[in-house]
Amino acid sequence: MQFATGAFGRLPPNVQGALWLVAGGFIFTTNGAMIRTLSFEIEGVQTAFFRGFFSVVFLIPMIASGKVKPWTSKHLQGHFWRTSMGTVSMVLGFYALAMLPLADATALAFSQPLFSVVLAAVVLGEKVRWRRWTATIVGFVGVLVMVRPGSQGLQPGAIVALCNAMSVAVSILLVRRLSATETPLMILTQFALFSTLFLIGPAIWFWKWPSAFGWALAVGVAISATMGQYFWVQAFAHGEMSAVAPFDYLRLPFAVFVGWMLWGDMPVIWTYVGASIVIASALYIAYREATLARERRALAARPAVVKAP
Repeated sequence: MQFATGAFGRLPPNVQGALWLVAGGFIFTTNGAMIRTLSFEIEGVQTAFFRGFFSVVFLIPMIASGKVKPWTSKHLQGHFWRTSMGTVSMVLGFYALAMLPLADATALAFSQPLFSVVLAAVVLGEKVRWRRWTATIVGFVGVLVMVRPGSQGLQPGAIVALCNAMSVAVSILLVRRLSATETPLMILTQFALFSTLFLIGPAIWFWKWPSAFGWALAVGVAISATMGQYFWVQAFAHGEMSAVAPFDYLRLPFAVFVGWMLWGDMPVIWTYVGASIVIASALYIAYREATLARERRALAARPAVVKAP
């Protein structure tokens, strides 16, 4: 074990980040498969409640030991709004997994960076140049290819999945604001606590007692979600975002394989075509953002020119 850890630590940082993200992607795919399997027994809102509740259970030792003190946060209002949007996106994502094949739900989730560009321009007033706007428009064309609204009518599951992607983009925006003053552990703990409180009422309303296997899945959903988040954070802590982020899209072939193995689902050709367009657009947007960030850092590091009197 020490040898494996040492060997891994000697790898280039971007390779380490890529391996963390690939492993995390497989964990998230497993999480999606468990959510979809559990949806045959209970409603998505109850599954979301279980995820929040068991996350709180896992965090109790850290709260009791004082490693995180949620009551000391000075930004409870920010956590409230972040968790509100995060809970909405979580519930929508769970219903999307219940209504669509695993690969289709995964592919539509990749439209999130497109919504992030629109939010950055409209909400934050960020200057988005024509290259990123073009990539965003092309990406939405890819979304239309996947959902094919004129073929058999727009599927309700596709609408739910796209609403999930949009709400995730809003949630990420709120997380970024909180990250300036709050630690990741504090954000995670507040989300677990608030989401459990938000969902307890709807969960009771839709309550169905799961089987023993369903209870095991509910615990597995909470564990795998927490593990996936940890791997995702580690990936970007080790490697550069522009170099590591593309490996997140390996979740699509993972989802295709798992969906085929468990339910015999195989996406139609238009899912692959549309997903390819969306992924290419998202990768270009990530490349442009990384390029602009480097230019801003270089400009900030450039010494000021002092004119002679």
